[in-house]
Amino acid sequence: MKLTAEIVLEYLEKKMKVSPGGDLCGLPALGRPFLYEKGKTLRPRHFYVAEDRDIRTMDFYGENVCLILLCTSITEKDGGAPDAPSAEAIKEDEGFPCIHVETEESIGWVLNEVQDIFDRLEDWKEKLEFLSSGKGTLEEMLMISTLVFLNPISVIGVDFRLKAQAGGEDMPPEAHIFSIDDAANMEYINALKQDEQFNEMQSAREAVLYPEYITGYRSYNMNLWNGNECRYRLVLVEFHKKLTPGDGYLLEFMAPYVQRMIAREEKTEKKETHSLRRLFRRILTDRTADYIEVSQQLSSFGWKQEHSYLCLIFQVTYLDQQNLTMNAICSYMEDTISGACSFSYQEEIVTFFDLDLVGMELEDLEGKLKYFIRESFLKAGYSWVMEGHGNLRRQYVQADLALDVGGRVKPYLWIHHFQDVAFSYILEQSARRLPGYMLCHEKLRRLQKSDDRQGTEYMKTLKVYLDEHMNAMQSAKRLFIHRSTFLYRLDKIKALLESDLDDPEEVLYLSFSFRLLEKENSKTD
Repeated sequence: MKLTAEIVLEYLEKKMKVSPGGDLCGLPALGRPFLYEKGKTLRPRHFYVAEDRDIRTMDFYGENVCLILLCTSITEKDGGAPDAPSAEAIKEDEGFPCIHVETEESIGWVLNEVQDIFDRLEDWKEKLEFLSSGKGTLEEMLMISTLVFLNPISVIGVDFRLKAQAGGEDMPPEAHIFSIDDAANMEYINALKQDEQFNEMQSAREAVLYPEYITGYRSYNMNLWNGNECRYRLVLVEFHKKLTPGDGYLLEFMAPYVQRMIAREEKTEKKETHSLRRLFRRILTDRTADYIEVSQQLSSFGWKQEHSYLCLIFQVTYLDQQNLTMNAICSYMEDTISGACSFSYQEEIVTFFDLDLVGMELEDLEGKLKYFIRESFLKAGYSWVMEGHGNLRRQYVQADLALDVGGRVKPYLWIHHFQDVAFSYILEQSARRLPGYMLCHEKLRRLQKSDDRQGTEYMKTLKVYLDEHMNAMQSAKRLFIHRSTFLYRLDKIKALLESDLDDPEEVLYLSFSFRLLEKENSKTD
């Protein structure tokens, strides 16, 4: 195992006074240390332990070497070599990567201390290899790693679901931000998915230090890649100890072992033969499904035939799709509302509620969801509430139409109910094959021609009359004309229509015709 100079520096400063010199960050990971021997060329990619008075005798043809220099002024009792460079000169030499050590111990003792750093981390490496080969669990792997990092470490799904964690027992409840147990976690997720720096981190192949301005804690994040797919990340939180560049390097080293462990666990994990989510997906996709069988399976989950149901569809944002937070939203719905089944379907989130299991009135449920929908930048479509299993798929269609039609008719609203858009949907459907003006009551054209040629207001008068439920007095008042004037116009209208307007179906047809014409005119405006 090779280590970076930052890691060795960090471990050494726990036992002795050390100071860096030169560009330690520019070095690659280096192998175990050698004791410097005069006259020998330094081997590349290794640490060397030497006394600082030996600098001038060293052959630096070897590249990528870090010197661990023991201060001569301490080890040399007779005053040392008069021409030895000072510690300040060593530290200021940017082309000379070194760790300057001040201790009264011998150079052999320093060498052994560096060797001990390698021994400890190679022991950790062996344990990672052992556990990832099928001899342990992901939780065990994280637990032994907390002894190395001295900070809480966890594996989080890119959908923000917590898979495993260790070392966070002492952290306050508000610091456990990715357990999806309450609304506070969704607030963090909503903030993160809009953060530019967080989104850039999604494609990183190296450990990324993320600031604390959203979560309250700095963290190193390492995406776990399986080829070109990333489904999880390692997260090391700065809680007990300040994070260092060495932590980032060790997190990158650990990542392949964690990925291997996750792949092994997922491969051996037994999948559920039946789940409520899978059953609802079947209801939406399989029109040939046996209704009685589906109803029996729903009842086995406690969703009874005599219960009342509601369907809600969330229209998610691009950020939710990009960050895979759709799964987090589904989990939030199920964790915070009993009697809810939420799942992703056709790039949207579908949630069915068994209102008999929800434990609150429909008004209270909608009130709770209203704030969640707005704070999560979602849009939602509601179906009718219906009893039994027979209309579940149709309720999904209602919720989908509520989103579709409502989003076009009133795009400024966050929430749409099917009952509010049903008539608009009927109008749209009726005019699918013929334009609205060709579906209207044919004799309305006579009124329109009279208005165009003679300047009458027969169309407006008839519409007000129908809107006022054929009340002559109210209609005259709305038109600001005398009642006798209104009645005169009405007689003219009836003559042109060749109708006494006493047939309920004809009256309905005329009212519908005006709505079709309004919709037709709105397209051309």
